[in-house]
Amino acid sequence: MIRLCVPQTGHEELEAIAEVLSSGYLSQGEKVKEFEKLVADYIGVKYAFATSSCTTALHLSLVALGIGPGDEVLVPDFTFPATANVVVQQQAVPILVDIDLDTFTINIEDLIAKITSKTKAVMPVHAFGLPADMDPILQLSKKHGFAVIEDAACALGARYKASQCGTFGDMGCFSFHPRKSITTGEGGMITTNNDVLAEKIGLLRSHGGIKREGRFSFEDAGFNYRLSEIHGAMGIQQIKKIDRILSKRHELALRLSEKLDCLETLITPKQPNYAQHTYQ
Repeated sequence: MIRLCVPQTGHEELEAIAEVLSSGYLSQGEKVKEFEKLVADYIGVKYAFATSSCTTALHLSLVALGIGPGDEVLVPDFTFPATANVVVQQQAVPILVDIDLDTFTINIEDLIAKITSKTKAVMPVHAFGLPADMDPILQLSKKHGFAVIEDAACALGARYKASQCGTFGDMGCFSFHPRKSITTGEGGMITTNNDVLAEKIGLLRSHGGIKREGRFSFEDAGFNYRLSEIHGAMGIQQIKKIDRILSKRHELALRLSEKLDCLETLITPKQPNYAQHTYQ
């Protein structure tokens, strides 16, 4: 059997996991906080919140924005089901938008055609690690007043022009599944520069609980979307390796493209001038 991918893990991850198990602190400790800071610093945002998956990150983003019954959320029609599923979970309406057949990311012309007075958000997907064309999406967001949630599940380390994916929208959502840029086995992350959204995400992620002035209280109907310390410890070691991992992916993608470009029945990944691919 030919595997889709082989996660780049080694003794560093094993030692980090063993350290957590030996400590007895398996949840809500310092490892996840350290991992969050490393990811935030890596892509250049104020806040990063680790979650149990990218799916829960996407769902949490919609809840934080107050999206609910009757609202419309624009999503590409070529994506993993989770992108639309989380919209349905909020009893909102996923509006399917065509993709560009060269990049497989959301088609701007069809996006414009699908905007209505009920549009509350768009979720551009950085397909397989190739950034969507964000400038026109952000311009439309400003013009029509809808939010932008980047589905950056495959795109940690991908760049649109000079900036990292996950820094453009109101929020960005990443995955740490074994096929992604880095892995924690399962896991996700929400990134944002918005202070109000950050407080809401932090509250909702852990049962609506928050500590204020030394006193802990539950202020909202939240979820248990936390990441464990074991996953966090693994993530710390993985993010340290990300440049090497992505460099190897680029090398392999170039080699495969050179060998396969001659096949008329096969389309190899394109990389527009504005984008830096992560090649899931």
